[in-house]
Amino acid sequence: MYLQADEKNSGHQADRNAVAKELKETLGMPVLTGGMWQKMSQEAKVAFIWGFGHVVAVEQHLMEKYPNLKREDFVAKVIEGMAGIPMNDVIARIDKYYADYPDQIETPVMSVIWKIMIKPNIKTGINGRPLN
Repeated sequence: MYLQADEKNSGHQADRNAVAKELKETLGMPVLTGGMWQKMSQEAKVAFIWGFGHVVAVEQHLMEKYPNLKREDFVAKVIEGMAGIPMNDVIARIDKYYADYPDQIETPVMSVIWKIMIKPNIKTGINGRPLN
């Protein structure tokens, strides 16, 4: 998944681009990047983060109800890394990232969330992989 990719490796950039293209073709919508994020209203940003959080909460509930579903996937890392971060702080941190790094405007919002909020707060990566 492009969220674990090393930002300096062009091979990983190609992988991220391929994932973004596949998601656009499969889901019929583009991956949300900084350019789109900056044009969104505050209400739309809240709705995006709320929707993302809702998906995570549903999956967390299912893993608790059905322990055989529990795994160290992206959702588990989101739960571990973002515990206790209020929604408005998530939005403010994303806004700040794009303001501080205007050259990263095409970076997907989920990559920014991974890089600045999740990765610094987890011990291992997805499926127990080492963090780069």
